[in-house]
Amino acid sequence: MAYDIKDVRTAMDPLDNQYQFVLIIIFISLIIAAGISVLFTAGPEPDQRSNSFVYLDVTDNIGQNQANTESWIVRILWVDDQNLTYSFQDYPQETRPDPDLYSFTGEPPASAQAAMIRFLSWDGNTERTHGARYIMDQEMVTSVLNRYSLMASLSPVPEATPAKIHTPVPGTPVPGMLIPESGVVCRNNDGSFTASFGYTSRHDYPVSLPVGDQNRFYPGEADKGQPVLFMPGNHHNVFSVTYPGDATNQVWSLMNKLVSAGTVPEVNASITIEPMSGYAPLEVRFSQRSTGSVSDNPLSGSWDLGDGTGSSAIEPFYHRYENPGRYSVSYTVSNVCSYARDTGVVQVHKASFTWNITKDDSTIKFQSTSGGDPSVWFWNFGDGYTSWEENPVHTYQKPGIYNVGLTISGEHGRGTAVHTITIPPE
Repeated sequence: MAYDIKDVRTAMDPLDNQYQFVLIIIFISLIIAAGISVLFTAGPEPDQRSNSFVYLDVTDNIGQNQANTESWIVRILWVDDQNLTYSFQDYPQETRPDPDLYSFTGEPPASAQAAMIRFLSWDGNTERTHGARYIMDQEMVTSVLNRYSLMASLSPVPEATPAKIHTPVPGTPVPGMLIPESGVVCRNNDGSFTASFGYTSRHDYPVSLPVGDQNRFYPGEADKGQPVLFMPGNHHNVFSVTYPGDATNQVWSLMNKLVSAGTVPEVNASITIEPMSGYAPLEVRFSQRSTGSVSDNPLSGSWDLGDGTGSSAIEPFYHRYENPGRYSVSYTVSNVCSYARDTGVVQVHKASFTWNITKDDSTIKFQSTSGGDPSVWFWNFGDGYTSWEENPVHTYQKPGIYNVGLTISGEHGRGTAVHTITIPPE
């Protein structure tokens, strides 16, 4: 039997339509079921969160633990009453101190005063600085730290409350971070020498190096008062040792690095004053010649010119004295060891005279009152007449105003005085 293709398609259409409709219904049902699942499915319980949430919680806990273990410290720099020695002392704090409001309430070390306050934190591993306040002038604090030595003994640190507070302890120096400084030698009056040494610490915290193989003097005793605690920064002349005059050299060792100190010549000063006397106003030339300077211990000098002025000039210079008088001049030169001074006197004289008018109002008696014991007097009466007498008498021929001058000379030089005299009409 033969079938027509058209007839077959027509016979299958109803079934085909039903099949497509069922597929569409199933697809829509799946979409609706998925949406309902998303909307009503509960999220994870708090103890079932993902690793990222737990990581954040751990980070927060770590930060909180650090805050709980961090301690606060006030470090005070104490200097003695002469600003020659110093010490650092730590004072633990229960809470973070306010640098603007903090004030020390304990007992200071004997004969000491506060120079600087630092505000620090300590987390058990790292010491951090959060500010500083200078009680003394900052330049003076720097000078004390750089020039003078640590105090031999430290006062006990007050007991902290609560007792269990972490305080930083000096660490061990790292090679290359603690550097010795060449010494400076001073000559003593008994012929011996004293060598002073310093160091540079590149650490930002104190380091401890006991006296021993890595920290000693040669020759001489192992310990000459040198501290075992090295503070950060540059510190000059903090160690010293005295050795006899016949010793050839002095050496000290720090972290197995050797430095040495030689000797210095005796300090001397000599001044030249030219001229040493004369008549006001007097121009004087000053110069100096000093010895005893070396590169690591140079000389510095200052002049006192006796009239309330001074100078730090090294090269020759001039100074003018306007008024008569006796002026004591000195030049002082010094280094870190000693000083020398030379003195001189500048004598400034004055040229002067007085006069008396006689009864006829035209005859004047002049008298020289000049100092310096002059040997020559020259008078100019202002009317064309002159005189070489010491105390002349002169008659003016007509009234008028005359400028009278006296010039004197002698062993102290030359001086001049001028006055105006009025001769009235008859």
